[in-house]
Amino acid sequence: MAYRHTLGVAASTLALAVTCLAGAAPASAATTTSFSTTVSIAAERSASGLPSAAEIEEAKKDKDSTNAMIARLEASLASSRAELLQAETAAAEAQESLLTAGEERDLRTADAEKAVQQLEYAKQYLEQSQTDLGAIASDIYRNGAGNSTLGILLNSDDSNDLFYKAATIDTLSQQQVQSVNSATEAEALVSAWESYADAAQSAANEAAANYDASASTANSTLAAYQSSIKPEQELRDELISNLAGLKDQEEAEVRKQVEEQEEAERETALQETISAEDAPVIKPSQTGTIQPLAVDAPQELEVDQSTAKPTVKPKPEAQPLDTVDTATPTAAPQPESAPKPQKTETPQAEETQAPAETPKAEETPAPKETPKATQKPKETPKATQKPKETPKATQKPKETPKATQKPKETPKATQKPKPKPEKTEAPKQEQDIAPQGGGRSYGAAISWAMKTASDNSKYYVYGANGPSAFDCSSFSQRAFGQSGISLPRTSTQQFFAAPQYVSLNNLRPGDLVFSSSNGGSSFYHVAIYIGNGQVVHARNPNAGISVTPLSWVNNLHSKAARY
Repeated sequence: MAYRHTLGVAASTLALAVTCLAGAAPASAATTTSFSTTVSIAAERSASGLPSAAEIEEAKKDKDSTNAMIARLEASLASSRAELLQAETAAAEAQESLLTAGEERDLRTADAEKAVQQLEYAKQYLEQSQTDLGAIASDIYRNGAGNSTLGILLNSDDSNDLFYKAATIDTLSQQQVQSVNSATEAEALVSAWESYADAAQSAANEAAANYDASASTANSTLAAYQSSIKPEQELRDELISNLAGLKDQEEAEVRKQVEEQEEAERETALQETISAEDAPVIKPSQTGTIQPLAVDAPQELEVDQSTAKPTVKPKPEAQPLDTVDTATPTAAPQPESAPKPQKTETPQAEETQAPAETPKAEETPAPKETPKATQKPKETPKATQKPKETPKATQKPKETPKATQKPKETPKATQKPKPKPEKTEAPKQEQDIAPQGGGRSYGAAISWAMKTASDNSKYYVYGANGPSAFDCSSFSQRAFGQSGISLPRTSTQQFFAAPQYVSLNNLRPGDLVFSSSNGGSSFYHVAIYIGNGQVVHARNPNAGISVTPLSWVNNLHSKAARY
């Protein structure tokens, strides 16, 4: 199998000494500054710490010396691999933070722009209200009321006599009262939108600065990771060559032994993760979401285009609910019109029984005039019988359901791509992709993911959203979209938005597995489980998009997400 995933970091010769075998720094402890320092130190030691050809030959003379040198070289390989995984983790975490920072920046910017627009609307609304209010004052003055009466009405001082206010209100029409209320409301909206716009702009500036800082960190960690790949490959090749010389074996044979040993270590780590005690998933509050502003958004305004001169007015908050309610009655008559043919069919059965029932009704009631009245309506069913010809016309559409049954054959056509992953994987998948007892089908998602992984024109780019370049979370998002399942954008959001979590020993195709370096507080990688201990995922810029064993997912979290 390909070994690109297991290469070590260029700084790994730090562990050329046997005592450094267990000294690899944990991935979660990496930071931008300390990481770059680690790389530079390791790069310096890789030039002087490797055993020379003379040291190799000298070690061959004594069995103990040979074993000690082999242990030294194996320690360097282990440290090399751990260092590269650490670099990859640091880069992935930084890119995950950059995605989140980008989402917050875009949202805050949109909020600030909306606040500026709403503030402008509020000012226009206030200007309109003040114009209307001035017209009211002029009208009151012309009609003999003093301007002071309007001031009494607008004054909220409790010391004012209510009788004066009542007298003033009597002089105002209902429309004038509404204008006065609108002016008061407009002043309050202008003040509220000014406060909100200030808060939104401040948050937008902070989000933009945070994004810039995240971008700087992402760029530095990505550069460190990419620059370490080639030196570490060269270091690995040299260490394996030295091991081959010590063991008197071919390099290809030694390389295979090293890869098998590393695969066994990964499998051991996977089994330890699977057998670990299950801990409940605790969703942190607001994880992966953006905190609301400290100031609540005021009531929104809109431009009314229905008037001769467009005016600004507050957008009614309860109107959407009313419109939904009014829309449902209009949609409700449609199903009523559909059952009408059924109602015409049921009267047919009732009409056949009606002749038998009506004589009984004629025998029981004494007045014969009432049956005559009832007989007259019998002519109306005859009128209804005439429309029976229309149901015949409605019966013709009954053939359309037969036409609708034809599309049922098209899903069969859509199911054809499902066998594609079955050819690449074990046939057990076809039962797992479509879970028994109902539930969602992930066949289209897995089929698309497998096809994309085998397409050489598709590749990995941090932060990419397709159609040719993807990162891990955009890859899973696009794949699940093929099955009609909507996923959030980032790995952390995809984990915490899941409706269900399962243990790794209960995985089935379509589950999402994640990488975390902090115990599940956040996540930096996601992969799609496809069955038989394998996953398909967009891995990194070096490895691209491919199918790998589940054990190749670094820092695998003990819980998987099921949508």
